[in-house]
Amino acid sequence: MNPKPTFPLLALTLTLCLSAASGESPFRSELFSKGTLLYSDDFDGKFNTEFWTPRTKSWEIIDGALVGRPDYDNAEEAMAALKRDHHLGMSPVIRLNQLPEKFVLHMRLKYEGTEFSLNRPKFDIGHHVNLFAFTETGFTLALHDGERFTGEAPDVELNEWIDVVLEFEEGRIFISVNGAGQTIEHEQVSLQGHSELTFKTFADAPNRIFFDSVRLWKAE
Repeated sequence: MNPKPTFPLLALTLTLCLSAASGESPFRSELFSKGTLLYSDDFDGKFNTEFWTPRTKSWEIIDGALVGRPDYDNAEEAMAALKRDHHLGMSPVIRLNQLPEKFVLHMRLKYEGTEFSLNRPKFDIGHHVNLFAFTETGFTLALHDGERFTGEAPDVELNEWIDVVLEFEEGRIFISVNGAGQTIEHEQVSLQGHSELTFKTFADAPNRIFFDSVRLWKAE
């Protein structure tokens, strides 16, 4: 005979069922007890310019994914069009905006490429504040005043989907990559007034960036 479910288990099951029925993503967190869903996207509709700011031109929704590609096929073409030799749009760049001071973010993304390189592919937690880079074995996190952390993560591969969870408040961050998570507490953990993530990848093709699921909560 199966044991009778306890009340907390029944409550959790009911919450998940109700969330699924309403289309709402259930809030799950290592650091926080409550959260308000601010943004949810599976990229089956219009591009949400309220939360996303492309820093290069070639971003579009294709087959249920937000996809960024280089603006030009080569540097010579870019320099001829832009009349400069820098910021050529050879690597797709985009920002996810409106991060609350305390937030929980679940996302699934994919970086196209042939091999990992120093600090690439990456995203900034706060533009040019905290640098989070994927590596062959997991990730590195460089905080704004130089403190560095590393973390292992299973099955991190270029050209494959990566599941990322970020939970953030001043002085503390929880990071999970493909289900392997750790909490980092340090005085340098700060957005320093910047409320966005900035995603960057390699300078040379193949180097597209893909997103197919994003959930952002304001945490309490």
